[in-house]
Amino acid sequence: MKKLIFLIPLLNLLFGCKTEVTKKQDQISPSKEVVAFFETYNKLWSEGNFEYIASDIYDLPMTLYLQDTINYFKSPDEVKKFLINTFNNLEANHYGFSKINKWENYREDGKYIITDMNFTRFLKDSTIMGNQFRKATYILIKKNKELKIAAMMPHIIIDK
Repeated sequence: MKKLIFLIPLLNLLFGCKTEVTKKQDQISPSKEVVAFFETYNKLWSEGNFEYIASDIYDLPMTLYLQDTINYFKSPDEVKKFLINTFNNLEANHYGFSKINKWENYREDGKYIITDMNFTRFLKDSTIMGNQFRKATYILIKKNKELKIAAMMPHIIIDK
């Protein structure tokens, strides 16, 4: 019996950490403000609108935690340069648009919000681009009654 007790946490870890869309009742529901913010961000990202993202979506300074490096952007020009490069790479890979699937690990703490967004990228022909279920962690900050992304950690290569 004691051996079985040790297996329960292991099984929970193995089967509870999937990155896929789950049933509606299991999904986390952020505030309407947060959902609207990310829907706008997703639309702008799908359009490659780096100007608006750099000026109105990302906060400065902004930290981007990539798989192999950490980028710390202090100016709008640094953000624009990064976004232009990213969108050029996505365009070369025939990126079309993204779709939000669900929210994971949502938490509000004063002026900060931390959430994981599960999403799918599609090619221009509307077929799935790479992995169907991708995830990124965002730290939002509320400044002057507006949400902005202060930090982001994509759990994927950002431009593929």
